[in-house]
Amino acid sequence: MYELQRLMGSIRLMGAEARVQPWFRTDLLLYSPCPVKLAVKESLDAIAAARAERGAEEVVIHIPMGCTSIDPFDPIYMEKNPDKLPSIIASIGFGDFWKKEFADRFVDTGLFEAVLPARINPLHEEAGMIDPEGRYTIYGSTPYIFMVDENLLGGLPIPRAWEDILHPRYKGRVIMCGDGDDMADAVLLNIFKAHGEEGVRRLAENSRSLMHSSVMAMVAGSADPNAGAIYIIPAFFAESGKRPAHVRVVWPDDGAAASPLYFLAKKSEKERLADVIEFFTEGFAKMDSAAWFTPIGRTDNSNLPANAKLKWVGWDFIKNNDINKLRDGLNASFRTMQKELW
Repeated sequence: MYELQRLMGSIRLMGAEARVQPWFRTDLLLYSPCPVKLAVKESLDAIAAARAERGAEEVVIHIPMGCTSIDPFDPIYMEKNPDKLPSIIASIGFGDFWKKEFADRFVDTGLFEAVLPARINPLHEEAGMIDPEGRYTIYGSTPYIFMVDENLLGGLPIPRAWEDILHPRYKGRVIMCGDGDDMADAVLLNIFKAHGEEGVRRLAENSRSLMHSSVMAMVAGSADPNAGAIYIIPAFFAESGKRPAHVRVVWPDDGAAASPLYFLAKKSEKERLADVIEFFTEGFAKMDSAAWFTPIGRTDNSNLPANAKLKWVGWDFIKNNDINKLRDGLNASFRTMQKELW
């Protein structure tokens, strides 16, 4: 637990970043999950240094380091000129680069082309996470699972699947992952897909509060008055510290709700930046801290339960919906309902 606190504290201190130049001539823009951001940066710095040693062209990389920091690249999805986009855009969740306007202008016109590793993690293949149109590369995911305090559960059955978490018997016993404007987008999207607005309402009824995942990891199983019986939490944070004996981690039988870690690589730049792209398809999988983020290039998933699966919302669902707009709408409606009820 000390290591978790030290990690999160060090990242929060990075909010004061040096000013960067406008995004013209940027090879890689990367938004990375906070728990692996430092390790990712170190790996990419090593790639940049290796390029310099062999006299290759300098690679320009921008990685916003504060977990909630605002940076000059925030409005880049509104750019009209493809030449002003970074050669590689890597991000997390269903944010700006899934917006319909961005997809219509750049993704669906063939500017980007997916790159896959030689061997693909079977979790990705079984969940259908490979983009059939070959544009987005999902190089990992944030898998959302359950962490259960059996003492606070009060004799109720442990939830085993996402539908279970919606049962009225868990009213007021669930703590939803969320902080500020951020939320577990993959959870809400999968609940909506399977159960519609009624499912989102039932989850809101059962969720007593929202809590940052790092805080969940610290209060679970404690006497803290904010502690809950069931936490919807990323696997990394559920497994990042020592847990009391009465706190159990449960990987849902129907799969952990998978929020994407992805990149978009310009087709024209794939050869020039092959070593950078290879980090995402192969190198990320070699990082110990990335094990809980289901890397696409990792074929040994021994850290995970033997029956672990991922629950991906699906490419047809993404194609048939404005996924970013839907995500934002579900986020807002869930928060409104939860506040009214609690």
